[in-house]
Amino acid sequence: MNEKDLLELLRKDDPSAIKYIFDCYHPTLCMLAYRVLKDTDQAKDSVQDVFIRLWRNRQRLEITGSLAAYLKKATVNTALNVVKSRTRFNKQELGQTDLSALASNLTEEDIFYKELTQKADNAINDLPERTRIVFTLIRSEEMSYKEVAATLRISTKAVEKEMMKALRLLRKALGDYLTHALVIALLLQA
Repeated sequence: MNEKDLLELLRKDDPSAIKYIFDCYHPTLCMLAYRVLKDTDQAKDSVQDVFIRLWRNRQRLEITGSLAAYLKKATVNTALNVVKSRTRFNKQELGQTDLSALASNLTEEDIFYKELTQKADNAINDLPERTRIVFTLIRSEEMSYKEVAATLRISTKAVEKEMMKALRLLRKALGDYLTHALVIALLLQA
């Protein structure tokens, strides 16, 4: 069955269409979501959300490219939203923690590492959306430039440009911290 016919059956409320789509794409989408989330349950939940939205929006669905590309992009976006909500939740938890008690239990290197991690997370979150998504998929989720290009339906050259932009912005945002991290790494090796 070709995608056009499948989407037409879906628009006509045919439950066999969603079942067929689910059976064909669910395993691949779960692996993709897992690459972003590093959590099997959250990956499955994210993919389930994608299929629920697909079914709910079936009658007004406009897919210009392939169904596979549409589902992959929806899965990546859903997973990235989960990552965003995790970050917000972690920031709220950190705000409620007594930082002075936490700091007294940590060595100076631990404190620096936590500061660097927080600064890096903030710098990544401050990247323009498309740049952040490309950077996250390549660096954190270990996708190739070609995979990212296919998932986001952009050219490989556009992915390269977004990565260069991300690295430039991150170097600028983390300049002082990167210098300190290099010094600490060199001291630890001695």
